[in-house]
Amino acid sequence: KRVQISKPYDPVLLTHVGFDSSQGQFTGLPKDWQQSLQEIKTGNGGEEESSQAVQAVVKPNQASRAE
Repeated sequence: KRVQISKPYDPVLLTHVGFDSSQGQFTGLPKDWQQSLQEIKTGNGGEEESSQAVQAVVKPNQASRAE
């Protein structure tokens, strides 16, 4: 007989990501995210352009959590 395993319920995201505008850096990023961001920064777009791209992704997620 097959064992039935339920789906996860009440998941909680324990990662809080912020942006320190005085230093121009993200705070609270998991290591994998930090590494991805470093790879983006070393690309052709430049650091400021990459930062704006990441903020464009983060802001809608913050707004949906506030609702």
